[in-house]
Amino acid sequence: MISEKASDLHFSSVVVDTHSDSLVWPTRHSVDIGVRQQQAQLDLPKMNEGGQNVQFFACFASPSWIPKKKVVQVTLDYMDSFHTLMANYPGHIEQASTADDVRRIRDFGKLAAILCVEGGHSIDGDLSILRMYHHLGARYMTLTWNNTNGWADGVLGEPTHLGLSNFGKEVVLEMNRIGMLVDISHVAPSTFWDAINTTRKPVIASHSSAKAICASPRNLDDEQIRAVRDNGGVIGVNYEVTFVNEAYRLAKDSVAVEKQESLKKARKDFKSGSEDLLNVETEIEKKFEEKFAEVSKPKWEEIVDHIDHMVTVAGVEHVGLGSDFDGATMPEGMEDCTKVPLITQELLKRGYTDGDVRKILGENFMRVMDAGMGI
Repeated sequence: MISEKASDLHFSSVVVDTHSDSLVWPTRHSVDIGVRQQQAQLDLPKMNEGGQNVQFFACFASPSWIPKKKVVQVTLDYMDSFHTLMANYPGHIEQASTADDVRRIRDFGKLAAILCVEGGHSIDGDLSILRMYHHLGARYMTLTWNNTNGWADGVLGEPTHLGLSNFGKEVVLEMNRIGMLVDISHVAPSTFWDAINTTRKPVIASHSSAKAICASPRNLDDEQIRAVRDNGGVIGVNYEVTFVNEAYRLAKDSVAVEKQESLKKARKDFKSGSEDLLNVETEIEKKFEEKFAEVSKPKWEEIVDHIDHMVTVAGVEHVGLGSDFDGATMPEGMEDCTKVPLITQELLKRGYTDGDVRKILGENFMRVMDAGMGI
């Protein structure tokens, strides 16, 4: 339960979540997120219950399992799922393309939904595909996913371009021109700095947390946080457990390494494809699932620790919410988007003013939308 003051503040605010992967449910599993779904961290009833009234829905054609020749088609499949959701629930949710659209949609008491693209590999090296995505409603693109693509280095990829290639800089400038926000979550540090030095409009980090608290390579260090501030941008704090708590991240990594070593040994000891190997692999998977479950999850309040840190480093005008719902494991107590009002209560508890809470919940990102989505 939250206090009446926190509830009134939260449910009267623009609450923008800058990243969810919830389109994975209708696109890959034929699950309708227009109605309540037990397995989904975010669906329309839960969004209403949590007061999460402005949602960016990511289109993610995973380079880990989707062949390069199919990434455009899969991205379009995600966009089709988005537009189908809008068509099926017109009384509840509506596509927005600008901050003014968001304001209008909220005035009608509906949820505002905005498309985005996760990973620059999805344009297949073609600016016309970028423009097509924009025409269909995409209003930001993450320059990379973890992988390095044909024109930008990803945070876990090979340092092929030493940041952005010349074409990569063209991509950034074209995004500026057409009104698509440049998202620097997932990019390598070299790509981050090239993007900052190339863009003519504010950037966003749609779902990244603070490296000073948790040293995941996906998080931003203080110099990067200050650079986003100086650029006029905003960072959406990510709720993923391994981005929130360093001890948890290291414990999970240790268990994962131990699991891989056990599987490697089993594959050495048994003939490939044999029933004995399959049985042993099954037992190893079960054993390590149990070991993973034994690692205590971080608490939801630690999300606010990252907000606090970024506010200290960059100021309250440059911090927002970027949950990564349905693409991440949530901390204890933040199991789905119905729990988001807890963040408002915790911010008030920590001494934030009503005005500053509204900025973090959504007004900061609305400002960047106004600045970055116009032509």
